[in-house]
Amino acid sequence: MASFFKKALGVFVEFDEEKKKEESPETFKTVPSNQESTIPRTQLNHAEAEKFEKYFDQLFDKANLPGPDYYEFFKTMDTLEAHIHDEKARLSATFASLSIQGLTKETLLNTAAQYKVIMEKDRANFEKALADKLKSDVGQKAVEVQTFEKKIAANADLIQKLTKEISDAQALIGKLKTEITEEENKLSINKTGYMVACSAVINKITTDIQKIQTTL
Repeated sequence: MASFFKKALGVFVEFDEEKKKEESPETFKTVPSNQESTIPRTQLNHAEAEKFEKYFDQLFDKANLPGPDYYEFFKTMDTLEAHIHDEKARLSATFASLSIQGLTKETLLNTAAQYKVIMEKDRANFEKALADKLKSDVGQKAVEVQTFEKKIAANADLIQKLTKEISDAQALIGKLKTEITEEENKLSINKTGYMVACSAVINKITTDIQKIQTTL
């Protein structure tokens, strides 16, 4: 199925055997295509290509219908490619060899359509499984991210609030310290004035006492 698989991918990727050693190892390069498709162009390494080749080979083998059909047709096409390079000639030769076993054009087209339906169903199952996996794994992590983002936002608001409170408190502390200094200065001046006046009065009284004692 290798040749069939490569031809199927050929619309979306280029199997670059010559340049793969010069560039990243075992990498298929994307190439432009005029055919429309919902499949995004991407890079696919050999390990991934072989994994999906094996998967689809098993899928086709399991779904293989009785008698010669499209499955045997494309496998025979792969086998004859090394001997018959012209695709049209190879198509005719493949059909001729399988028609001996009872394959008709109608059967070939009908079974090809059936395999297409099988592929589409498998794709739908894959997309559902992928969506479920994303929901269970990635979805949970996304919820955690949102939780942390909300926590960060709440903490940011709290930090902003506390920063303002600290700034206001520092401003108030500065004002209070100024008022304390001014009050201390006033008290110091009053104390000095009081002590001078008090000493003067006491000194006057002392002097008067002495005068009274010596004079009277």
